[in-house]
Amino acid sequence: METLGIVGGGNVGRALARLLEPRFEVVIASRSRAREAAEFAGGRARAVSLKSLAEASDCILVAVPDRAVRAVAAQLAAHRPGVVLHTCGSQGPSGLAPLPDQGSSCAMFHPLQTVPDPDSGVAALPGSCFGLCGAGAAATWCGRLAALLDGTVVEVAEARLPLYHAAAVMASNCAVGLLHAASELMHRAGLERTAASHALRPLVEATLANALTMGQAQALTGPVMRGDAITVRHHLEAMRGLPAGLTEFYRECGLYLLSLAMRSGLPEREAREVQAVLRGSG
Repeated sequence: METLGIVGGGNVGRALARLLEPRFEVVIASRSRAREAAEFAGGRARAVSLKSLAEASDCILVAVPDRAVRAVAAQLAAHRPGVVLHTCGSQGPSGLAPLPDQGSSCAMFHPLQTVPDPDSGVAALPGSCFGLCGAGAAATWCGRLAALLDGTVVEVAEARLPLYHAAAVMASNCAVGLLHAASELMHRAGLERTAASHALRPLVEATLANALTMGQAQALTGPVMRGDAITVRHHLEAMRGLPAGLTEFYRECGLYLLSLAMRSGLPEREAREVQAVLRGSG
């Protein structure tokens, strides 16, 4: 059986270790959490030193925070591993320098998924999309791992990774910020915070389903889409005195949605009226 080495005992490393343990001899190295990660993975997963991991692994998966990838690569370089992947979505193979220059086949294998804790990662990662940046044996390993996780692969050129990663951040982290802002407004309208989240959930789920099936332009509804400048003005008037960031978030989202509404056929005169209100000049 082939050996898969995982460097990192965090959420992503633990989730991948558990999911892939039935298919590989999994060994895990981490500065402080290797034992706990191996216990979470279960089966025959073992905690080992980085040196032992580098010498034993057919493929090494570096699942550490973005800022630590290069430091781990520098440590691995002394052992000249054959194949090294990392899960950082903002860096390509060059993020593993100096390994590519020493003959190691390197690639990015980025789970396009949110993993706030290991258990949710185990549930969410199967069937997800994985970003791939690299070639050769490393790319082959990325394809194999994605297939074992019932996932799909999208290839991204290294020069375009900042855009790819920004898209992932907007789809995940910015969505959380949007929901927090909406919940805050509901709370200001008189709902308890828990009740606000429950009230918004059906709306959010239906909107997301529509956007993914019908397309974003067709799924867009609301006052901006209708060119209803009066309602938008009432919203902004009601937000006076609220934190400036919340109001500006509404304005900037509205302006972006306005461009989408115009592409969907909103008449220019009505668009100008909404734009003026959102910019504070109408």
